[in-house]
Amino acid sequence: MNAATPLLEVRDIVKTFHVRRSEVRALSGVSLSIQPGEFVGVVGESGSGKSTLARVIMGLESADSGEVNLDGLPVPLRRTRAQRRVIQMVFQDPRSSLNPRMSILDSVEDFAIVHRLGDKAERKRRAAQALDQVHLSSTVASRRPPELSGGQLQRACLARALVTEPELLVADEPTSSLDVSIQGQILNLLDELRGSLSILLISHNMGVIRFMCDEIYVMLNGEVVESAHAVELFENAQHPYTQKLIHASFLEEIDAQ
Repeated sequence: MNAATPLLEVRDIVKTFHVRRSEVRALSGVSLSIQPGEFVGVVGESGSGKSTLARVIMGLESADSGEVNLDGLPVPLRRTRAQRRVIQMVFQDPRSSLNPRMSILDSVEDFAIVHRLGDKAERKRRAAQALDQVHLSSTVASRRPPELSGGQLQRACLARALVTEPELLVADEPTSSLDVSIQGQILNLLDELRGSLSILLISHNMGVIRFMCDEIYVMLNGEVVESAHAVELFENAQHPYTQKLIHASFLEEIDAQ
């Protein structure tokens, strides 16, 4: 892949939902790009279109128009197994993402089976490596989801996503359902992955985005209203909505002290 070619490029995505007899425009010409190894943040309040964008990128929703390009090539809604391996997603609620009847280890290995990743020995190697990456011990990995805390469950979901050795991880509000004391642990885990893959981090929390991301896209009512490098955005935000989010994040930091 040419160094100038984005790993992921989203061009002019439009998505409309039909609700009864009315239309709701969730995305209005949204574009963004992610370079290999880059951490990109999408920030905005609930209803801004962030999660819809993530689902379009993952192929879980079809766009009305626009393109999703991977390594410079367009990817269809129905993707090959190889294309699905490259992009993995961590969802907001870990409790709804795991089979409560399976152990964490079995869930991670099962994901490797679904993606047809080598023989049994190779799948076990990948599962062990992924669990080690998220610092889950064999004792925890042998338990079932109902026995684990929210933070442990989110680590397990992250391990499952990592088992395919993806190039891009889409993390949709990965800390919002967790206690404040646990949120930092998950963010630190994601930060440890820096350099080994790219991350698209979706959040309503500008403080989280500032801590984690190189580039930031600010969404409002289905549109990207501002985008810039993180340092530039926080030092010289242009859009009033961006300024409002930054101000709110500073107030939250003061309250936490």
